[in-house]
Amino acid sequence: MKLSQLKFFCTVVECKTIAAAARELHCVPSNVTLRLRELEESLGGELFFRDKNRLYVNPKGRLFYQQARDIVAQAERSKQLFAGEHQHGLLNLGALDFSLVSHLPARIARLRRLQPHLHINVLSRDSLVLERMLIDSDLDLAITDGPIEHPLLASQKAFDERLVLLMPADAGEPDAATLAPLEFYTFSRECSFRLKVDHWLASRGLKPRMTLEMESYAAMAACVQAGCGVACVPGSLLPLIMPAPGLKVVEMGEEGLSDLYFVWRRHQLSDELQTILGILAHPA
Repeated sequence: MKLSQLKFFCTVVECKTIAAAARELHCVPSNVTLRLRELEESLGGELFFRDKNRLYVNPKGRLFYQQARDIVAQAERSKQLFAGEHQHGLLNLGALDFSLVSHLPARIARLRRLQPHLHINVLSRDSLVLERMLIDSDLDLAITDGPIEHPLLASQKAFDERLVLLMPADAGEPDAATLAPLEFYTFSRECSFRLKVDHWLASRGLKPRMTLEMESYAAMAACVQAGCGVACVPGSLLPLIMPAPGLKVVEMGEEGLSDLYFVWRRHQLSDELQTILGILAHPA
C-alpha cells in the first residue's frame, strides 16, 4: 500500500467519478483506475461497487476512506516541516541549572518568538551528565562549562562566567584560620565546577570544617547569611542574591574563570542548529 494509492483513492471518493478525479490529479483516467486496482489487490478486498463503468464506495471503502484521509492529511502536514523560513523539529537542550536562571531565560524567550514552530525540551543536569547525554545522542545541544576536549564533541564559547565566594559579612579573608570553623557549600562531584573548587582549596592549603554538597543556591546563600559557612556560586547569580544583608562576595581570581560553552556532537552542526546557536548567543 502506497501513499500515492491512498491519495488517488481519497480523490475518487471526494470527486465521485474517475474522470473528475483524473482532472483533479492531472492525469489520465486509466492511471486512476490502475492505482485503485493496485490498492484493492494490496488490501485483499474491494472498496467500490462497480456498475456500468461507475464506482460507488461500499461500506468497507467508506470506513477505509476515513482512515486513508487522515493518513494523506498527515503526510501533507509532515511535508511542511521542510518548507518555509521557520525551523521545525524537536530540539533537546540541556544546560547547567544556574544558566537556566541567569543566562538563558530571555534568550529562550527570544528563540520562541523567532522560531515558534520549533519544539524544544529544556532540562538541567550537571556538566558530566550533559556530556554523556550528548555522546549518547539524548541531547542535541548542551550549555556547560568548557572548552570541551572530546573526540565526539565540539564546542564554542557561549557566555562569560566566573565562580565567586559568598562569605558572612563579618568574616575575614578566606584563609586557613577563617575557614577552619566554617562549613563549605559547593557543587556535586558530577559538576566540573567542583574540580575547580577542590583545586582552589587544595592549592591554598584550606580545610573547612566540612564540605557539603547543595543543589540549591538559595539554600547556600541562606546558610552563609546565618553565619554557618562559605559558599561557592556562579557570579552570574549575584544580581539575584546581592545586595543581601550579612553577605559579602570574594573573587577567586583567574582560577574562578569558568566560561560556559555551547557543546554538540562533532560533525552534527546542521544549518538548523547553527541558526539556533545564533539566536541563543545573541543578547535578548
